[in-house]
Amino acid sequence: MRTSNPSMFGTMILLDTSAIIGLAGNKEWIVDILEEHPKENLFISVITIAEVKTGRLLSQNKNEAVSRFLKESINQGLVSVINIDQTIAEEFAKLQSQLLNKGLPLSPFDGLIAATALCRKARLATSDDDFKRVKNLKLLTP
Repeated sequence: MRTSNPSMFGTMILLDTSAIIGLAGNKEWIVDILEEHPKENLFISVITIAEVKTGRLLSQNKNEAVSRFLKESINQGLVSVINIDQTIAEEFAKLQSQLLNKGLPLSPFDGLIAATALCRKARLATSDDDFKRVKNLKLLTP
């Protein structure tokens, strides 16, 4: 069973919302990434839960399969949830201010996910090109 204490692990993968959507749909890009890293511990940000649930509510339950997949993945211990703490909040503020000064801010949710990956020294699995703006963020992309 996976633990929700990410500081216990030297290597980990943080799954962005796009990765969860990809896994729910059995998309080749994310399946390949996970097959290449079979011993990695998988995490999501609590922000991903918010994004998935918002998408489900806005789409009038069209995204029910993604929401169900995410809930089952958490309940079965396949992924663990990282909550936003003070360290992540401070990293987000630093990151977002740097990007705003360059005229290239991330959405607040993406900024919090990026800050989580940076603080936890995780690689971020995503199909979202916006994360390429973040210096020092290690990405796993299609």
